[in-house]
Amino acid sequence: MRPVHISTVIGSTVDETLQIPLIKKAGFDGFFTTYSDLGTEELWAETAQKNQLAFETLHGPFEFANRMWEEGDVGEEYLTYLKHTIDVCSQIHVTKYILHVTVGNTAPPVSQMGLDRFRGLCGYAKERRVHICFENLEPMPHLDAVMEEITDPYHGFCWDIGHNSCYTPQTDFLKHYAGRLKCLHIHDNKGVTRPGSPDYQDDLHLLPFDGILDWDWFAARLRECRYDGPITLEVSCLGSPAYQNMSIEEYLAEAYGRGCILRDKVDGIL
Repeated sequence: MRPVHISTVIGSTVDETLQIPLIKKAGFDGFFTTYSDLGTEELWAETAQKNQLAFETLHGPFEFANRMWEEGDVGEEYLTYLKHTIDVCSQIHVTKYILHVTVGNTAPPVSQMGLDRFRGLCGYAKERRVHICFENLEPMPHLDAVMEEITDPYHGFCWDIGHNSCYTPQTDFLKHYAGRLKCLHIHDNKGVTRPGSPDYQDDLHLLPFDGILDWDWFAARLRECRYDGPITLEVSCLGSPAYQNMSIEEYLAEAYGRGCILRDKVDGIL
């Protein structure tokens, strides 16, 4: 049966290391989390192994993603930093790394300098047996430019269905990248509330079925492209007052139930 995975819960006051056994107890088969400068990834990996959970991906840092497009030392230093995070993936045997190519509604323009940096990072990652999965965000040309530059099929695409809904509902990413789809980020929201001006506050990371996404369409698209990977939720307990009234155990149990429904939809059981 297709595995169901989840992120460590965004906004939870429970430490990631403590969440991992609770994720297992809820029924999930695996998880992912975001790189931390605290150096806790090895502990997460050890905890995952003890609990027989797959550590599916590590999400790269994204607060300063635009630096890859900046000239001079700032961009080169950030590239070096990202290479270090790739090293961490290799050390803990996590083979997929999620990367944003920009952050926010504005970024430096696409440039050959920035594309060269991404190409160099991809070469570095491949040497360490780490697949970079570029994630869709706001409607800017940078993702398309990077995906056109990085033609090596070793690297690919992370389809964030929630971002697709609240930032770029007009874009059919699988039309362009179905053949390079390596992983998913699944969450719900209320769509675009400010047409023409994407707003990060629309990115609610709700549990599936608590927003406006058409999950039958989503499942059909994944069947069409024959995606055979995990159903991976990326959710936050901050998106709804109802979530905040739940314990972490209750929230994870509810999330697992929603994930199983999606898995069955994708697999044509529902």
